[in-house]
Amino acid sequence: MALTFRAFRKIVLGIILLASSASLGLSLYLRASFTHPNSTYVLVGILNILILASIISISRKTLSRSAQPVATEVLGLFTLLPFAMILTLYALTLSVIPDPTTLEIFAILQILIFIGTITHGLYTIGLIFTAIFTVCAFDRDVWSRDIDSSPSPFPMTILFRYIFPCLSRRDTAYSPTQVVPENRTLCLPGSCNCSKTQIPHTSEPGLDQGLEAMPIMRGISSTRSLVRVPNDVERRSSIVIAFEV
Repeated sequence: MALTFRAFRKIVLGIILLASSASLGLSLYLRASFTHPNSTYVLVGILNILILASIISISRKTLSRSAQPVATEVLGLFTLLPFAMILTLYALTLSVIPDPTTLEIFAILQILIFIGTITHGLYTIGLIFTAIFTVCAFDRDVWSRDIDSSPSPFPMTILFRYIFPCLSRRDTAYSPTQVVPENRTLCLPGSCNCSKTQIPHTSEPGLDQGLEAMPIMRGISSTRSLVRVPNDVERRSSIVIAFEV
């Protein structure tokens, strides 16, 4: 089963939330070890903003029953990205008391802050470029789409064909499929407990016309209707039906 964008988004936001929460706990644990007394307040303040924003973004649709537009997601991530970068730079300039255990915990804190910032930055840049490619490819209203909608506002198959037209395979949705020859089950009339006779399928037109004209009931049809499954773009389309009174 392919990973959906909704699941991917929750995984990324979950990584940011876990990294920020762990960094918050370590910052509170090291509050007495920082050489500058106000370092804890700066770390805790920025981390609380990132944690609150991640929780709201993950649970907004579940709690408020309102859609999360793509534009709102991009704007929120882009606004919080400078805070995450400032947090990383500030964590690199901090110093703690020269204790082996404290230094190890402080190194873990710096790594967690760096992981959260990198994840935040990559997700923000990737989401912006994905939305831009979607606008250029087929949907100019993607900024107002629900980012958690199903199907996804970013169909990866369509975007891959738009970005890499030479590497994309041909669309075989409209190509005819080969019909596998089947045996026809014939029920001879004139008896309640009729016996079934299997006649092998043949491509001779005379025999096909004769079988069509016989007053018999065929168990299995020799032809099948070709049904094409709609792609992600067609699934997002809707038809408005209005009834005049």
